[in-house]
Amino acid sequence: MPIKKKASNAFGLILLCWLVYTCSYIGKLGYNANISRIGEAFGVSYADAGLVSTFFFFAYGAGQVVNGLLCKHYNVKYVILACLGVSGAVNVAAACVTDFTLFKYLWLINGIAMSFLWTLLIRLLSETLAKEDLSRAILAMGTTVATGTFLVYGMSAVFATALSWRVTFFVAAAILIVAALVWLIRFDRLVTPLLREREEETQTLKTEQRRASGFGPILAMLCVLALFAVSNNFVKDGITAWTPDILSSLYDTPDWLSILLTLLLPAVAIAGTAVAVRLYAVTKSFVGTCVLLFLGSILLIGAVIGFLQTPLLPVTVGSLALVSCLMAGVNNVITSMAPLHLKEHVSSGKSAGILNGFCYLGSTVSSYGLGAVADVWGWGAVFFVLLGVSTLAVAVGVSYLVVSRLYGKRRKGA
Repeated sequence: MPIKKKASNAFGLILLCWLVYTCSYIGKLGYNANISRIGEAFGVSYADAGLVSTFFFFAYGAGQVVNGLLCKHYNVKYVILACLGVSGAVNVAAACVTDFTLFKYLWLINGIAMSFLWTLLIRLLSETLAKEDLSRAILAMGTTVATGTFLVYGMSAVFATALSWRVTFFVAAAILIVAALVWLIRFDRLVTPLLREREEETQTLKTEQRRASGFGPILAMLCVLALFAVSNNFVKDGITAWTPDILSSLYDTPDWLSILLTLLLPAVAIAGTAVAVRLYAVTKSFVGTCVLLFLGSILLIGAVIGFLQTPLLPVTVGSLALVSCLMAGVNNVITSMAPLHLKEHVSSGKSAGILNGFCYLGSTVSSYGLGAVADVWGWGAVFFVLLGVSTLAVAVGVSYLVVSRLYGKRRKGA
């Protein structure tokens, strides 16, 4: 196959995977983007409103772990197609809900359906792309979360002003159906030739995996990354979910403006992947890179706490946006960079699924937990909780790096 044709297929597959996962975020964040208006419409507390996201994150996180272990047995093409279809149907149902209690069950189903996607996409990229294309895949897939979040919050800001929060779910369903059709049409044309080229390299890789030794240090590093995963999503999704309420409660901003300002979070977060890649090039350490990103977040959350009772809204919004950027970088290290770089030691799909499952353990606790904290102690207490979680992550990371250095057990990427 000509080199240009192979490069074109690799680029096309990366773009296709990027499209699917970006659209999946539109399909699963419609509730979070409208949580304050939905809560007001049905007259529920912050904790009850957050419980819907907790149901989603629990199903999604548990599904990530299960699917990470089993993904090698799945048919990638048709499972992803089915998941997009199920999520589209759930979004249509959500748009028609008249009883708030139904939301948590619909979002539980949505979480189960969406939990298949990341592990399968990472497995697909790992199995089909040559090593020189993996860095492009890491950069591209690292922007999906921020891009999808930006789009769904942008849609919600527009619809909150002109129409209704229900429109967000109808539009999300339409987007998911289009993404499913594009996936179905383009999959075989892109994947088949790439798999043919990778057959020989895959056999070599399997031999290397059988011969791989010294897995203990890798396992220790993965355990630290798992703790980072919980902390990262606790902070990242907590900020994303509750920023509209924080701004409207503390600064008396209207709903549409709160959502519009919240758009700065994912917009700035898109740069988080590039920041993480640049830091890793310097540190050569996944744990070290995450520690630096968490340290930056501690300083920024401290700034939010310091200015929370002042009328300086730009400081609060800007600091939260930068925290989202740094947390997006941590998320990329955990769910993309590490699984793809460590594929010679452990299956990329398996490690991506398990680590992403831990990410959503943090999300599960964050959605309900921070809402409950806000109900009882107010939003100021929420930021002290976020500060404590970030500090704990740094303490564990630094301890790991010190112990690794002292005992000489560091390996490439540790």
